[in-house]
Amino acid sequence: MRGLRGLPNVKIFSRLGFILLILLGLGPVFVTAAAAQGNEAKSLAIVAPALNVRSGPGVSYPAFDILVQGERVAVIGYDENSDWWQVELADGKTGWVSGGPAYVAVGTEAAELQAGAMNQNTQYTVRNSPSTSNSTVVFQASSGGPIYAVDPGGTNLRYLTSGLDPVLSPNGQWVAFSRWETSQDGALGSLWLINVDGSGERVIHENLFNPRTPVWSPDGSQIVLSMQHGGRTQYVRKCSDSRPPFGAIDIDIRRDADGDREICFTLLPDPHWSLRQVDVASGAHEDLTGDKYSLSPTWDPNYTPHLVYDGESGLVNLDLDQNRTWALTGDVNDHSPVFSPDGGKIALSYRQDDHWEIHVMNADGSNRRRLTQTSYLDLVQQQLRGEQPHSHNNAAPAWSPDGSQIAFLTDRTGAWEIWIMNADGSNQQPLITAEMLAGIPLQYNGMDERSLSWR
Repeated sequence: MRGLRGLPNVKIFSRLGFILLILLGLGPVFVTAAAAQGNEAKSLAIVAPALNVRSGPGVSYPAFDILVQGERVAVIGYDENSDWWQVELADGKTGWVSGGPAYVAVGTEAAELQAGAMNQNTQYTVRNSPSTSNSTVVFQASSGGPIYAVDPGGTNLRYLTSGLDPVLSPNGQWVAFSRWETSQDGALGSLWLINVDGSGERVIHENLFNPRTPVWSPDGSQIVLSMQHGGRTQYVRKCSDSRPPFGAIDIDIRRDADGDREICFTLLPDPHWSLRQVDVASGAHEDLTGDKYSLSPTWDPNYTPHLVYDGESGLVNLDLDQNRTWALTGDVNDHSPVFSPDGGKIALSYRQDDHWEIHVMNADGSNRRRLTQTSYLDLVQQQLRGEQPHSHNNAAPAWSPDGSQIAFLTDRTGAWEIWIMNADGSNQQPLITAEMLAGIPLQYNGMDERSLSWR
């Protein structure tokens, strides 16, 4: 397994934080509108599709009202420590909303309330609707947990079933997913289909070990999935007179009465993963050529015999007609590839030191670009709040049906949410926030799970 490098140099951020404190100054924790602005009325606009109004500045306070995208409310105060605004609602009640630019747009004059804590005059506009109407986003709350469908604007959220790695069919009418009898490696499982409205659930292939990450063929007639096949699924304790293999733990060296040496050690579970193709109509299946670890396949929409999957040493091409594989990338940090709708690009989750980022590249592996990154200002602000500087996670990309946008998971607000960005990485903003999920916690484990699908 790959070793992970440490966090960013704290000394660097300490110096940056000190400089920023000098530039910004240490203003009061709370600034009232009257004190900072005189008697002029100030307001902010709601950018997110929906935003809770809470009784205090933070998510730990109870919500008592909700504001929707485009609404404007009067600003009466600001809490510098939490970056939350105190607002007055139309009925005269007062409450608090998050000050993040992904949630609210604050005018230049209202921004002065921050007393230098946010040194920016950027004017944020209300988020445009996703480029593709009449489409559906399907997501899992966690691997093996609830699966939901929602419209891209965040409306019509509905529970479908439970399972893992949901993926919409090319026509957007069916969702394929897998289900295990237990959560352990080596557990029996099956491949299922369900209608996008939650009806017609049925099993199409059974008695697989840990089936996962199904993907549809471009014509919707076939599904390729990954399954556990061989390797170790349990811890194994062994003793011998030879050197323990790489990765062994709990090593104990003993000598008997004759002075002979015996080395005892424990081997970690090491399940192997292979690919299988299943005919949707008949259930007929065929095992495919692949690596020892063949995970998270994605099907080329332009050339039916071609797939790409996450292999032992990076992403791997698979040609079904020629029954052969060849390397696409040579970076073991490449995971969860997904073809764009036109087949010209591949988006992927990349293990960037101690966190996840999203990369995109041409289908032949050229012109790789990183689309997400935590800004240095965010890292400095973490330092000012007394936090250990850390980069946010961005993972599990899913292309919009027209290929102009990418939905993805991120924890940049402190909780996993579904965000959206243009295909070039610009205009990153919430699609489905933790507030909109109404208590449904999202989880991402970085185990090549497929969390999102969009058709």
